[in-house]
Amino acid sequence: MTRRRKRPSPPARGPRRAAGGRPQPWWLVPLVGLLLVSVFFLRVWPRHRPVEATRSLAERLSADEAYKTAITLGRDGHHLEALPYFASAVRQAPDSWTARQSYASALYNSALETRLHLGKAEPITRSSVERITLVRSSMVQSGAADSMVAGARDRAFIAFQRGQMFVTFGLVDNAVEEFRRAIVMDPNNASGIKAIHSLERLLADGGQGE
Repeated sequence: MTRRRKRPSPPARGPRRAAGGRPQPWWLVPLVGLLLVSVFFLRVWPRHRPVEATRSLAERLSADEAYKTAITLGRDGHHLEALPYFASAVRQAPDSWTARQSYASALYNSALETRLHLGKAEPITRSSVERITLVRSSMVQSGAADSMVAGARDRAFIAFQRGQMFVTFGLVDNAVEEFRRAIVMDPNNASGIKAIHSLERLLADGGQGE
């Protein structure tokens, strides 16, 4: 009886993959790790950083240092940049009328501050709404300073500055009222006398403020 010859078995293949399975990319694990690290730094780490590191320079300065820095910036024409320093001085010394009045002046000057762009002077603030907000804030700070001052000459100084602000924005009647207040409190205020005479002539001629 003849025996059927056995066929040689096929060569062994590598390990079979599960049906429908695909090999995972080698970069998947490092990517997941990178995402976890990013979440940690964005959500967890900021909570544990020192408070000093997140505070602005203006807030880290003392009231006197912030005030001196703001005055220096204002003298150089950087009124908008000086605002955080004046604000810091006012927060730390809320009873200082000089800090509040200087802050008021800086807010007012920031509304008028310009910069050269393509050879043309343009307002440094973005919109008229922002400038109006600065002027209103200036009036609030000036009013607060006025309520703190005891000396007549100091109150006259505040009234004179407020009058100048009204002149700039064409509010002649308001400006005249403030200049008159300044003269009443300080009859020797030559600047106030000159300003009110000029405005009274303007009103008599039927003119309007600029």
